[in-house]
Amino acid sequence: MRRRKSIAAVAAVGGFAVAGLAVTPFANANEPGPPAAAEAVSSATAVTGTVVLPTGDRVTVAPNGVKGFEPAAGREDIGYLVLDDGIVVPTDRVEALKSGAEDPRRYNVPQLLAAGYTDAAAVPEAELDPRDYDGLVPAGEHAESAAETQPVTVAIADAADAVPDGDFIQWYDAATGDRGRFVFDETGSGTVELPAGEYLLFGGVWNEDEAGAETEVVTGVLPVTVEDDPVDTRFGGSDVSPVTSEVEQPDAVFDGSQITVGFQGPFHEPGDGTGVLYFLGPDTDAYVLPEPELPEGYVTDFVYKSRFASPDGAAEPYLYNLAFGGTGSYPADLSLSVADEELSVEETTYNDLGIATRGRTCDSGNPGSAFGGWCRVIPTPAPSTRTNYRTAGPETPWGGYSDFGAFDEIDFYMLDGFSRYYQDRVLEAGRTAAAENFGPIGGGTAQMVLSDDGDTTWGSVVLWPAGGHNGETVDLIGYTGTAELSLDGEVLGSVDDTDLALGFSAELPKAGRYTLTSKSSRGTDVVPFGTNNTLAWEFDLDPAAIPEDEFLSASLPVVAMSADGVDSGYVDADEPLDVTLDLAVEQSAEPVTAESMTFQVSYDEGGTWIDVPIDLDCGTATATLEFPEGAEAVSTRFFATDDAGTEVEQTTIRSFGLK
Repeated sequence: MRRRKSIAAVAAVGGFAVAGLAVTPFANANEPGPPAAAEAVSSATAVTGTVVLPTGDRVTVAPNGVKGFEPAAGREDIGYLVLDDGIVVPTDRVEALKSGAEDPRRYNVPQLLAAGYTDAAAVPEAELDPRDYDGLVPAGEHAESAAETQPVTVAIADAADAVPDGDFIQWYDAATGDRGRFVFDETGSGTVELPAGEYLLFGGVWNEDEAGAETEVVTGVLPVTVEDDPVDTRFGGSDVSPVTSEVEQPDAVFDGSQITVGFQGPFHEPGDGTGVLYFLGPDTDAYVLPEPELPEGYVTDFVYKSRFASPDGAAEPYLYNLAFGGTGSYPADLSLSVADEELSVEETTYNDLGIATRGRTCDSGNPGSAFGGWCRVIPTPAPSTRTNYRTAGPETPWGGYSDFGAFDEIDFYMLDGFSRYYQDRVLEAGRTAAAENFGPIGGGTAQMVLSDDGDTTWGSVVLWPAGGHNGETVDLIGYTGTAELSLDGEVLGSVDDTDLALGFSAELPKAGRYTLTSKSSRGTDVVPFGTNNTLAWEFDLDPAAIPEDEFLSASLPVVAMSADGVDSGYVDADEPLDVTLDLAVEQSAEPVTAESMTFQVSYDEGGTWIDVPIDLDCGTATATLEFPEGAEAVSTRFFATDDAGTEVEQTTIRSFGLK
């Protein structure tokens, strides 16, 4: 089992760019630092990393919140459901979990990541989520009502009016947000006692073939009003409607879908909702209940995503990745199709960074659903080219990630390489060409989340040693390094580790000028750049200014270098290179502006440094580099001071190569 406490112990890492980084801070009770109960992790996007479920399936929560699913070998046709609290359950394990034969806590991805675990099956029972579970989900503390209850009986049925093979259906109190589950007998009947009120039944039922793969899923929301008499109703049956999709390419192969019918209401935070997301294989038929009329204050949340791929071995591979739906109502026509001319058709080149390698991509279009941030991982080598057909328009922004490099051969964890994240990208209809992974490589953006629990003020730090800021967010992975935070010469917190990032938490004792430093190094098996890096900040901080029970982000800038003409980490040694230099902070921090800046380069991997003249105007600097004959790589060093008085020094050995 591989553990990544240095990330999980401090904060949820967002995507890095000149615009910044989104973070959601938390702490790990298993690590020194601010304690946190299990209940503190309230959403599936609160932590990042990859968890291998007991089935071998892999679930990844990326720094930008996009969540990807990668089935284990031989399980590509097994569906799974994602609950709104982030629990991921393969459908062939539902009955075992509901009966208690398996431990549902090993499928609670946010909780496992929060504790720093990546192998769910290997977690000691004593270290699992301490809460009781009701079937698949943590048991709710439902408010007791003095009102008389009535039996609510639900009969479940598939699209042919027969008893289905599997089920997961919950009730939701529209007046309180409380919920519970139905348990069904062999006849497909289940009963719960509920007080008077308006309720929403949600979830789904499914059928399976002899191998355990889903052949049919019926999902939806069923409103129920409880008054003075028992209630009998049915979930499913022959009045359900099929949901289908088609594309123009005649040889396109259907590659599966995702579907949710849920709801958003007064007890949800913006962007959150309640429902169940089903990941379906290519041989699974999807059906939905009739569109519901929801209580006042609630709206329907519908999302259907479909994928179509080029045939195996196609000379010009392509992938359709389509997203339909949103909130408020079902699509007018559940036979969902779109012409190629209405789509973004992008010929995408996935570059390596100097060395050909394998990888994976995960792109998610979200038409406004609380469940729109999930995607299926697609194996993708670098370099390679693929034509991506995707839903266009401002109603469906896209986010995603790609990982390229060396992976653990069993669990497919990223060990060495580079990751790219993007979010909130609006695609326009029409044909375009795009490329990923340029370089140059420079200092990775840092985050420091400040919090006050009423007794102690904490600083939670995550440092990515190196990355690229050239119009994209690329983080290099595979470093061994150290980092420490100090005040007046006293070390307050530190880390010495090999991990995705360098992270730790430290108590902040008083106002003063703090120093944060890091040193890191990496091999050259996958990426020959960013081999050694140093970062250092000096900044003023007053812990007393941090509001209690709130989270703030310190502005710790790095100098971000961008330039045209960089290809897979290399530039033409015979041509001058014009570069632009800005200060980058993570996006939850206040932007800063450079007041002063010094730029140096080295052609002997830091043995000697040469000053580069720059033109600094309104916080942005420009410079032109001309390379000496015989030089093979360029290392960079920067010194800068921002308008808040923070000083940063950063060095990157082998920032880019010369050809």
